[in-house]
Amino acid sequence: MNQVFVKNSLGAKQIAEEVAERTQRFVPAYKRFLESQGFKGGETFEQLPQLDKKSYALAYPFEELLGDDYEECFTIFRSSGSSGQSFYWPQLKSDSSSSSAGMRTLLEAVFAVHQKKTLAIMGLNLGAWLGGEFFSWSLKNMAIDTPYPFYVFSPGSHHQEIIEMVYKMNPFVDQIILFMVPSAIAHLHLKASQLNKSFPFEKLKYIVTGEPFPESLRISLQKRAGVEDKIPFMFSLYGSADTGGLGMELLATIALRKILYRNSALANSLGIESPIPHFFHFLATKTFLESIDGHLCVTRWQGIPLVRYILYDRVALYNWKEFKQAVLTSAYLDLEDQPWVKIISDSSDDLPDLLAVSGRADSCLILGGANLTEYMLDAAVKCEELDEILTGLYRARIVDEEDMQYLAFDLETRQGVESDAVTLDRVYHSLVQTLGQLESYFLEAWKNVYSAWDNDSSKRILRLNFIPWPGLSQATEQTIKQRGIVQ
Repeated sequence: MNQVFVKNSLGAKQIAEEVAERTQRFVPAYKRFLESQGFKGGETFEQLPQLDKKSYALAYPFEELLGDDYEECFTIFRSSGSSGQSFYWPQLKSDSSSSSAGMRTLLEAVFAVHQKKTLAIMGLNLGAWLGGEFFSWSLKNMAIDTPYPFYVFSPGSHHQEIIEMVYKMNPFVDQIILFMVPSAIAHLHLKASQLNKSFPFEKLKYIVTGEPFPESLRISLQKRAGVEDKIPFMFSLYGSADTGGLGMELLATIALRKILYRNSALANSLGIESPIPHFFHFLATKTFLESIDGHLCVTRWQGIPLVRYILYDRVALYNWKEFKQAVLTSAYLDLEDQPWVKIISDSSDDLPDLLAVSGRADSCLILGGANLTEYMLDAAVKCEELDEILTGLYRARIVDEEDMQYLAFDLETRQGVESDAVTLDRVYHSLVQTLGQLESYFLEAWKNVYSAWDNDSSKRILRLNFIPWPGLSQATEQTIKQRGIVQ
């Protein structure tokens, strides 16, 4: 991509150099790692090798990974384990001392909690996972200090408790903010319906984390709630247990994503591929980010210091002011874009720069030469056309039989959906078309080869298995994140 708004890094390089120098001096595991890679010291920052969880965090004793100020740690989070073995990350007091104040600033800015009686429900898994533990702790500390009504309920992923509390507190509050992973939302709504509990959809707001989601999900939820597009409704946060929070959506970046989702000509002109990435403003101070071969690379001093640590998320880094200008001056804008254009135009040029995140780079299925990422599969299964049929949860895997290869899908259907031949055909052709739009190699293969077997359901390139709700959704109450690809 040769656009003026594209950057190779975000944050101060001086910080990265200081972190690297301190880590080399005081962290035994890092010194051993460098020696194992043939480094003898004195290398520039750019020459230092990249780390990842397997080659570094899991390869050395825990005590050798800690920084020299490890006694300043006050809590330990664990990663979800959804991408492999779980790990434990100590947190420094200095990194979290302003968390409650930051949470209050955020919620007052995006949801006006200082003007509306609010119930915040921590629906993320609790235990030691960053997503549940950190936000629950921050919200409760915030609630103690607020001079206005602000209530916190932390049931974790126990959905029936969430439903009961929404039902009980509805008469007393103006809005209810649900902190959840996106894949659990549909199950929560369906379970409320099953329990004959009327949900006040018009009062529900969302802060989601842990998983990417296609823009169609936010559009569907907002339509169901009858909330206007310009009203703050659902914001996504970005980070990891390895690194802590790195960024979040604001109204301007949501408007940006909505425009690019509906206006493919504009997206193409900017070099943005479908599925459209999430756009997060970079909010992590004392952190240096690089985009290396399309992967996010993080340098940060923390309980376990990280130097050029690869997260394996697909990212691009953008200058906000330049990207904003490129969108607003594009000849590809049309009349339907104008509500979003106004939001973007009214936003400050001084907002932080952007991480454009397109899901995990290591979650991929290869089908006859076509690379189908989990981000692509999410977009295909959770598209607007299939929203009335599917809950959005799925399992996908490659099946080899004799000399043929198939992509097998377990797809969860909504309550009352008949799993008949008509529904099967509708879902099959929708998935083929959407995947074909996202991966041209797959579309060509389908046109030239796979479509010849479409009339024989046993030989179709996509093998669909419908699972009635809550066959897959019920797992959202026991697991931290949902992964669609099954290896």
